[in-house]
Amino acid sequence: MNKRTAIILTVMIITIFVMTSCGEGEEQMRTPGSTSVGGAVILTGPEIDDEWEIVEPQVYFSANEEFYFHFHNNLAFDSEQVTIQLIDNRNEEVLAENVFEVDPEEKVLVDMVWFGNEGMYTIKALVDEEIRATREVLIE
Repeated sequence: MNKRTAIILTVMIITIFVMTSCGEGEEQMRTPGSTSVGGAVILTGPEIDDEWEIVEPQVYFSANEEFYFHFHNNLAFDSEQVTIQLIDNRNEEVLAENVFEVDPEEKVLVDMVWFGNEGMYTIKALVDEEIRATREVLIE
């Protein structure tokens, strides 16, 4: 094998290795997203104000760091219960599910959450068993 062929082969191997490594990291490094139905939204952050609003929304937190979620349904709940699920994005496992008793005329629910391990997680809000909003958070 001549020197030129060896260099080309080495560059190809390095390129394949880098591309494979980048592809694996893309899923872990992607920006947390959200979904909304009818304008419903979930915001997260470390602090709320007197009106129960998130002071500075953020989606990056540390393991075991407590933070708030603020679910705004954009219309009255029209139900006495709102379900919040905490989901591990690696395997779609529901880590926790809490059913909150709410006033059917209200449209906002605020509470604290935390995740013990690093990774991407989803907070999902359901009203009458229908998904209204989701918010991904990255625990670093």
